[in-house]
Amino acid sequence: MTIRRLARSHRSIDKVRCECGTEILILPDVTAMSKAIDAHVIVHIQKLKASARTTAETERIRDNLIAQVFSKASQSENSEK
Repeated sequence: MTIRRLARSHRSIDKVRCECGTEILILPDVTAMSKAIDAHVIVHIQKLKASARTTAETERIRDNLIAQVFSKASQSENSEK
């Protein structure tokens, strides 16, 4: 596979992007997707200042990523029709 083709195929893979810039691949397995989001949220929260490490902030980051997953899934479903 050429580098150009590999780059094109990489762009077409569905991902969600956290506000910190990290991209997470959308996985077809809900349990695995949940684990991937939770793993990122832990890393993301650890990078924040201690005063920002709140349950509300953790939930906000998680909810944002989950909303993106649902949005991408909805777009994908609508494009298949």
